[in-house]
Parts: sequence; structure tokens; C-alpha cells
Amino acid sequence: MQKHLIEMATTARSFLEPVWIEWHTAWGGKLPAVPSQSTCGRSSLFVVKALRHVGITATWKTGVPRHSEDGPELGPIGFHANGQWQSHAWVEACGYIIDITADQFGAAPVIVVPTGDRRYAEGTEDTALPAFVASRINAVEAIWARWLTYCGQT
Repeated sequence: MQKHLIEMATTARSFLEPVWIEWHTAWGGKLPAVPSQSTCGRSSLFVVKALRHVGITATWKTGVPRHSEDGPELGPIGFHANGQWQSHAWVEACGYIIDITADQFGAAPVIVVPTGDRRYAEGTEDTALPAFVASRINAVEAIWARWLTYCGQT
């Protein structure tokens, strides 16, 4: 199963790489050095939909570190990279974590590891505002037909 998940994650990332440029352009900012930056929520939601489309049960996960007023973190939440916890979203399916945007933190472009990998710690809730949650869902729906064509499923 891990090999199949790696293949699917790699295909999804290849599809999304030009989409990330479109998203950054639409946001009006300059393109980041690492195109996956700030796309983990949408990208992970897309991977969930792609996996479910082929019959694999998948769940969207997120973690946003909390900070005290003094600055230190209050427990491990998110993705641990560069000595600190980062806000992040990823997918869990079939006992694996699937992450196609961790390269924004200097990690590999595609990660598929058993759940329980200590770099990942799920938060208790999605902290995004409702408008951002809706935008994430709409962004995935807007590219879905392109994905089906890309995969030869239309």
C-alpha cells in the first residue's frame, strides 16, 4: 500500500505544481522560492479527494502551534522542522501520513510514512476562519475536472 500511496502522492504533486503558481498569482503576492509554500491546506484537501475518488479512505489533518504570550510553544502541534513546530496540513490514509508540501520547510517534496511519525502532531481543530475553509474547498473543486483529465479519468 505504501508504494501505491507514494505513486499517487507523486502524481498529485506533479499535477499541483503549476496550480500552485496559479494560486500564488491569484493571491497577488510574489511567487515564493518554494511553490508549495502556503498551499498545504488546499493541497492536502485535494489529495484526500483524489484518494477517496479511487476508493481509499483518507482524512485531512492539520496542526497549528499555539504560543504563549512569552513566545514558546505550548506542546507539539503541526510539522516539526528546523527545530520548531510549523503550522501545516497533511493527509492520513491506510495507516500512513501523506504529505506533498513539506518541502516548504526543507523536507522531501513527497513524504509517505507510517502514522505516528514524530514530525507530525495533529491539533484539536482547524483554526482557519470559515471564509478560508470555504476558499480551500472551492479551490479543490475548481481544479477537479482538470485532475480527472490529467489522470485520464474523464
